[in-house]
Amino acid sequence: CCYESILMIKRTNSFPVLLETMQPYLSEIVGFNPETWLADDSNVCLTDEKGNLSLFEYNSKGIYTGHYFFVVRGKAALKLAKEFLDFLFENYEVELIRGLTPLEKLGARWMNRQLGFTSYGVVKTIVGPCELVILTRKEYENELALRR
Repeated sequence: CCYESILMIKRTNSFPVLLETMQPYLSEIVGFNPETWLADDSNVCLTDEKGNLSLFEYNSKGIYTGHYFFVVRGKAALKLAKEFLDFLFENYEVELIRGLTPLEKLGARWMNRQLGFTSYGVVKTIVGPCELVILTRKEYENELALRR
């Protein structure tokens, strides 16, 4: 029923792994070519090897845009998202993660708040209005301290 934290988070560049999870969402994502994205070593794709992915797209030194694609939901997804963030911040020189979440994705917006992201309001995008959220390394470290 629930995600077990004993699973290993790891980076993957496997197109079949990415496609298996993302296939249902690809029609909604504008301008995303999975093969090209994976071929760029600056980007980071994390997996738990159970069909859950977290993509961190490199924007500039220390700045990434994050995307989650989970098969688990609710508390299990939240726990897994925290583990993905832990892995990213512990293994990469990340100073800031930003996200653009469509307003109708209420679950994802709830998760952003639970993960410690700060909302910077609604912005217009090519896919419609999205909430801009940001998590800095300092904010992440503060959240991590509260968990311990």
